[in-house]
Amino acid sequence: MRLRTGIRGINVGAGNGTKRIMTVLAALLITLCGCGSGEWTGDSAEVTTLGIDKDGHVREVIVEDFSENYYSLDELRASMESDVKAFLAANGAANAESPAVVIDSIEQKGSTVRTVSTYRTAEDYGDFTLETLWYGSLRQAGLRGYELPSLLTDREGASYTAGADDKDNHVIFTDGHDHIVAPYRIKAVTKGVKLVSDTEADFSGTEGRAAILLEK
Repeated sequence: MRLRTGIRGINVGAGNGTKRIMTVLAALLITLCGCGSGEWTGDSAEVTTLGIDKDGHVREVIVEDFSENYYSLDELRASMESDVKAFLAANGAANAESPAVVIDSIEQKGSTVRTVSTYRTAEDYGDFTLETLWYGSLRQAGLRGYELPSLLTDREGASYTAGADDKDNHVIFTDGHDHIVAPYRIKAVTKGVKLVSDTEADFSGTEGRAAILLEK
C-alpha cells in the first residue's frame, strides 16, 4: 500500500479540545480552498489527483487500496495526525491562521481509503510530501531555476516551443506521477504527460521532472 507522505492527518483523538481544533481547521479549509466558489473540489476524483487553484492553493485527493486487514483506519489516522503535527511544529506554523497543510477528511469505503487535504501553496505541498510541485508564471519559473525543454507537445500533438508570448502564462512543474487539475486551460505538455481534459493531465507516464504550460 502506497501510504506516501501526503497521506497524513490532523489529531482527531478523543476530547473536546481536539473537536474544537477540527472545527477551526474545517473553517480554515473552507476559506483556503474557496469552497463554493466554483473551484475544483475533488469530489469526483477516482484516482489520486492534485487540484491547483488560480491562487496556488493545492487540494490533494488520495485514493488508495486499503485491503490489508492488519492495518486499521484508526492506525492510519494516528500516523497521519502525528506527521502533520510534527511538520507544523517544525515549520513554526502550528498556530498559523492559514496552516501549511490541513487534512479535511479520511474515509474508507470497502477496500479503498480516500483522504482529502489542502496545502497553502504548491511549495508547502513539496515541503510536506518531498515531491516537487511548483506553480507560477513562466517568467517566475525561470527566476526560480525551472526551465521548460525546448520542445513541448501542444493539444493537437504537434511540436511546440514556448516563446516570449508565453512568459506571463502559468506553468506547473512536478516530479510526481498523479493526475493534476490546472486552474487554466492546458496549452502544451512535456514528454510523457497525457492530456485527460482541457484542464487535467496525467503524469503517471513521466520520468523525472515534467510540466504543463497553461494559457494564463
